[in-house]
Amino acid sequence: MLTRNIHVLVVDDVILMCDFLYGVANQVAGCRAFKALDGKTAAEFLENETIDLLITDIEMRAPSGLELVQRVRSGMFSNTAHDIPIIMFSGNAYRDVIEQSIAFDINDFLAKPITSAVLTKKIQHHLQHHKAVKPVGHYAKLVADSGSIIVDPPTDRGFSVAIVRELPENKKENEDQADADSTVADKKDFLVWPEGATTGYFQLDRRMRNFAFNVSCFHNVFVGNCKPVAIESERKRACEAADYLFHIAKNIKNKEQRRDFWLLFQQRLEKLKPHILELNNINIKHHSQVLILLKRLSYWWMQTCNRPIIQITENEGEAGND
Repeated sequence: MLTRNIHVLVVDDVILMCDFLYGVANQVAGCRAFKALDGKTAAEFLENETIDLLITDIEMRAPSGLELVQRVRSGMFSNTAHDIPIIMFSGNAYRDVIEQSIAFDINDFLAKPITSAVLTKKIQHHLQHHKAVKPVGHYAKLVADSGSIIVDPPTDRGFSVAIVRELPENKKENEDQADADSTVADKKDFLVWPEGATTGYFQLDRRMRNFAFNVSCFHNVFVGNCKPVAIESERKRACEAADYLFHIAKNIKNKEQRRDFWLLFQQRLEKLKPHILELNNINIKHHSQVLILLKRLSYWWMQTCNRPIIQITENEGEAGND
């Protein structure tokens, strides 16, 4: 029986499936689940949280489930051990994919559909039975030999680069993304993290910059009248960035003693929550309503990025934050 708090990360880009995995994992005794709807968000969890078990779909946009596994086993995440149990699943269990997964010593490979009973049993089994995993160097060499290491682009680059999140999987997606890219290439940031600004917490600064970046991406594709698929994609990422900001703030708050700061910052987050809820649910066809919401987000950002919440370091700028 599990006696400590086990952190389980579930990853799937299908919302219903991700919610299902999250619900099942949270019901396992001793487990606390986190969920990510794409590989990039999953990588952030693996970097910033101590994850004890990874459950991931294999077929996602970059980084894919297999790429996440490669990064874990190669020891690329600061807070997550390379030898954690990993359960992968897929609706199309191609032989070459399974072989690649086995090469990185995953603990289990499940074929969809997955029942709650089977998944619960698998989680319990792999948390209680250790699997021998090779040293980091072995997997790093496998990745290097395959040339498949993918490095996430920094979020402080211009939107002409950052808006291209990953290589498109087909021609239609290529056209949609090209449409978004050409529209936002020359636009300025909608929300700006002041140069040299800091809250005093590295992880919180990083999440604030990430939130500003993703909301700015959404703003640029929306005002640029991009295709709905591009707007929906950026809307989703902006909401996820806000959710992760809430999550990181809660974690840091529980460990820190700056009472005055956290009282004020929590008030700002409470004011942000209804805006994010509206962003998640708003009909993007209602142009005027979206513009009003964007103005509210801009006003929220302007009020938040001021003393005493943030301080400006005159000489350091943002150096070292990435």
